Amino acid sequence: MNTVGTISAVLAGLDITLLIEFSPADNVEWGNDRMIMIARVLKFLYYVTIVAAFCSNMIVVSQTTLLSVLGAGMALRGPDGSMMVATDGIYEERNSVFLAFGYGLACTVGSVVVCVWLVLHWEAALCCMLLLLFTCRTIWLNYQRVKNRFAFNEDETVDFQDIMEGPANIQAVYKYNNNDNNRRTSHQNQRKIASKHYHNANRRAQSSASSMELGLFMNESDSSDDWNKPQQRRVPIQTI
Repeated sequence: MNTVGTISAVLAGLDITLLIEFSPADNVEWGNDRMIMIARVLKFLYYVTIVAAFCSNMIVVSQTTLLSVLGAGMALRGPDGSMMVATDGIYEERNSVFLAFGYGLACTVGSVVVCVWLVLHWEAALCCMLLLLFTCRTIWLNYQRVKNRFAFNEDETVDFQDIMEGPANIQAVYKYNNNDNNRRTSHQNQRKIASKHYHNANRRAQSSASSMELGLFMNESDSSDDWNKPQQRRVPIQTI
């Protein structure tokens, strides 16, 4: 919608320029009464087509602006289900937008077809008119080819109902949440186990250090007692 609106704004600027800046010759300069009537008819067709082109493009600009602002606002800030309603509404409104855009484009080219007869001599006007008609035919054929290439059955389209309420999507979200929770739980458990091992290692180191100090103290006490005690003679036991 934004792309179509931008192109229509450019075409509307071109149309208003052709309406204001173009100044055809006066009717009296065409000669006799018959030629004056032809000039009046050509001017009538020119101004009608250029004003119709400008109005069609302005309709496209206004409509795409409303759809972009109001549709996006409803989708983002509306109640539950507003995303689906806004998407479906914008998709349905696109037909009128594309139709008005087509009218504006056709009227712009048509005004140029009439304009060449008001400005040029009949030989140059005839060649330019044929070239413009060929351009119009090429635009129409391209439109039909692209439309047929990207055509699809509207009954087989995927909407937000399938995305939001589908069991596959709910299961995927559920699995993702479970996996996320599992990862967080595993990280917490690993941290707890690491801290437990760290504290146990500190306790073992402290206990081993205290035991070594106690052993040294006992050894010192035993050695002092040995010096104070009299030496006892050990008698070997004879086996009978």
